[in-house]
Amino acid sequence: MRSTQPPTVATWLLKQFGCSPQNEAILGDLIEQYRNGRHRLWYWRQIVTAIAVSSFREVWRQKTRTLAALSAGWIIFAFYRSPLDRPLFQSISLQINFASMQFQIPPSWWIYYGMYFLFLSFLTAIMGLIVGALSGWIVAKFQPSHRVPIVLMFVASLCSYWLFSLVFSIVKSGLVGVGIVPGHEIRSLLFLPFSFLPWVTSIVGIFWGGGLLDGREEGKA
Repeated sequence: MRSTQPPTVATWLLKQFGCSPQNEAILGDLIEQYRNGRHRLWYWRQIVTAIAVSSFREVWRQKTRTLAALSAGWIIFAFYRSPLDRPLFQSISLQINFASMQFQIPPSWWIYYGMYFLFLSFLTAIMGLIVGALSGWIVAKFQPSHRVPIVLMFVASLCSYWLFSLVFSIVKSGLVGVGIVPGHEIRSLLFLPFSFLPWVTSIVGIFWGGGLLDGREEGKA
């Protein structure tokens, strides 16, 4: 039998990240419509739309401040990504690809490369968490009383850039562009989730530093 309770996670997301002054009224209306027969996909779609629209309206109202906040956050990530993170992962990718093309990777060497890759992944994941928290904190300081929309916009801009970079790498270099080494597809797929770990921890750090994982006492406004 279909439950009359709407999806808990979706409801929490709107309570936590909804920026409209009528957030509670919107949520109540959505819950009522769900109980009247609307399906889960509809409910999720309405929740995401409500968060996106309310956030966009708020940042559009504070365009100059939002632009300054995004610029500050991007500068921090530019310093983080450029000197350390990118060269480290490019170095291991180039080493594996070159050795693979030359058929010079004995099976036993994959233990070394695997440990090296995992070490770099966890190292950059920790750095991503720290840098994300710092950037999220700074971005939120540009609009302390309404930090949710400005932090969400920063996260959206980063995710859009990362998605574009991922697609561009695949189009330009094929699967090698995302670390899938020809002849070692299975091993590469095992390592692939760890290569995304720094991205995930960066986003978590931004939410954490930006105060979006706290209670929403201020978010009611």
